[in-house]
Amino acid sequence: MLLVVFAMVLILPALKSGGFLSGTELYDDCMDYLSEAGDLKCGLDGLGTFRDYYPSSCTLKCERPGSPKLPRHICTPGLGVECTLRAREGLRNLIDGLTKQKKEVLKK
Repeated sequence: MLLVVFAMVLILPALKSGGFLSGTELYDDCMDYLSEAGDLKCGLDGLGTFRDYYPSSCTLKCERPGSPKLPRHICTPGLGVECTLRAREGLRNLIDGLTKQKKEVLKK
């Protein structure tokens, strides 16, 4: 009986979250990273500030007209950004690259 209770305590939370079956852990901070990357990309493209993104087309909505596209390894058209470890790392790398690009522009 104790073994059954122990197994339920360990397995039930994993089944509820879906992590046990899917093999991918989901994170909840991707939208923060997306917002930071969006601000940098919209700004570098001269489109003002980041407003939102369109998951159907994986494009950013900026203050001014224009639709910068998110890389495919970060966003899947129709699904949007699924906040997996791969997407998080992709967003962090995108932010790092855009930050370097911004520094280069500001040097000139």
